[in-house]
Amino acid sequence: MEPTFPYQPPQPPEFKYLPPGMTTEPPVVKIFGVLHLVLAGYGLLFSAWGLFIAIAGNPMLKFFPATGPMAKSMDAQLAMQAKIMPATLTASILSIVIAVPMIIAGIQLLKGRKSGLAWSNRYAYTSLAAKCVNLMLSVIIVIPAMREMTQGMLRGTRAPGLSENFMGVVMGSSVILGVVMGCVYPILSLVLLNRPRVQEWVAGLGK
Repeated sequence: MEPTFPYQPPQPPEFKYLPPGMTTEPPVVKIFGVLHLVLAGYGLLFSAWGLFIAIAGNPMLKFFPATGPMAKSMDAQLAMQAKIMPATLTASILSIVIAVPMIIAGIQLLKGRKSGLAWSNRYAYTSLAAKCVNLMLSVIIVIPAMREMTQGMLRGTRAPGLSENFMGVVMGSSVILGVVMGCVYPILSLVLLNRPRVQEWVAGLGK
């Protein structure tokens, strides 16, 4: 019996789930690959700027007037920078250390390599450990130096005690909040890149 037209050739069977070894790459892999590289680049730039300020000083301060109220503010900021230099140097060096596995992870994820997940996890754990170090340095060095700077700038105002306490709380809270917010991305990386769907795809890549 001749086939009727239009003739449809036999179709391969449809799989509700892809068989082992045929899993498709989850979109989150490429997304984090790009984000890793972009954020690592920003981190290196800010680290280089932080090292430059710690070694050569902040070039923006030269625009402050040499006399008057602004001069007092500049002197206070220079004194604070000198006191927080150990924390600044440590944070900049840690950022460079973090950027290395982050760049490797980004490249490997974009290439669809199995090692990309392992390098991404190394970056995330290293980043979280560095955030703990930065938090301790902030509490021990940065926040006291900022409070002292504020006291020097507000000395002689009508209500120095109230102003100093308020500014100290605001500045200290902002420093701690900044460190805590920095933990969001590595935690997201750990959670989203270690989901079962991604693990299944990585397992299908072989060695």
